[in-house]
Amino acid sequence: MPLSYQLRGKEASIHVRGHFNFSLHSDFHAACRAILASDSIQSVEIDLQDTDYLDSSALGMLLVLREQAAPRGYKLLITNARPALRQILAIACFDKFFQID
Repeated sequence: MPLSYQLRGKEASIHVRGHFNFSLHSDFHAACRAILASDSIQSVEIDLQDTDYLDSSALGMLLVLREQAAPRGYKLLITNARPALRQILAIACFDKFFQID
């Protein structure tokens, strides 16, 4: 499965495998709905360890998550991004919206 998510206490994670593009829109939206429905969540990790590509639609999905999570005060982290993905995130100034590890 190219996208999975977990809820663990106060933390949620979304793990993306392969290409993070518009083909994952429905799955990403469903994961975000489930995460935002939980009252106990305080942080969301987007794990890109197994992601080898992301495009502008993926950046848009991440921004929508940020817009929905911001009023709730969630901490948003992007983790394990490969150097090429880190470069895309840097060019898009995502370090202003997400903690990138």
